[in-house]
Amino acid sequence: MSLNRWDPLRDLLTIQEKLHRVLGSSGEEGPRRRKARWCPDVDMLETPEAYIFRAELAGVGKQNISIEVHGRRLTISGERFVESEPRLAAYHSIERVQGYFERSFNLPERVDLEAAEANYVDGVLEVRLPKAGNDRERTITVVCLS
Repeated sequence: MSLNRWDPLRDLLTIQEKLHRVLGSSGEEGPRRRKARWCPDVDMLETPEAYIFRAELAGVGKQNISIEVHGRRLTISGERFVESEPRLAAYHSIERVQGYFERSFNLPERVDLEAAEANYVDGVLEVRLPKAGNDRERTITVVCLS
């Protein structure tokens, strides 16, 4: 006879998995209407020339990543899909989060979208947004007319 330790979390995950399978998704909700299920880590840097964002997105295909800039707001969103597992396999633990994510950041000044770049290498997305020239500091000379 073998003893099995009861794990209530495993039972809840099994129930949640079955509910997702039964209820499914209607397919009518777009990415904007879905609630984020996880939140990737993002580093934000500023150089004199640009803003740089580095997001840790291991396991997310680059075709599943969206980068948008509206005004002074950058939004990085996407989805990491559940890997298909054999039906007879039972999870002992699930630590990697799956599903939709979205992160938004307010930019302190306008950016040059024509020169913006994005690279995705080894699970790290880097977005480089050069600062717009007309929003940088400048000196104005006042001429007195008298």
